[in-house]
Amino acid sequence: MEQKNPVYVKMEYSESIESKKNILSTEVSLLNLIKSLKEYHSIRLEELKIKAQIYKAIKELNLTMRKTKSTFPFLKIPEKNKKENLPLREARVPKEKVDNNLESELQEIQEKLRNLGM
Repeated sequence: MEQKNPVYVKMEYSESIESKKNILSTEVSLLNLIKSLKEYHSIRLEELKIKAQIYKAIKELNLTMRKTKSTFPFLKIPEKNKKENLPLREARVPKEKVDNNLESELQEIQEKLRNLGM
């Protein structure tokens, strides 16, 4: 095996102090990042546990609904009566969008700009 010869670089005292500060601040940043990642990991695990519980509860609810539905009596309705019993849909009136509020805010800002002389 070859031996590696170290390379030395001469630095001023102030440069060495500045370099040490930079290295230490980088270490602090990395440690904070690791801490944040650990917190994220624990929160993510908790989230997955909660999702699993919700999924299980939904499965149980679906099973209960199927059981309850199966206990209801089943009535056969002739096709002719089905069509007559269906209520007619009313025409939908499109709702006004929230854009009116945005437009009014935009107009107010433009008015303020005009008052400022822009």
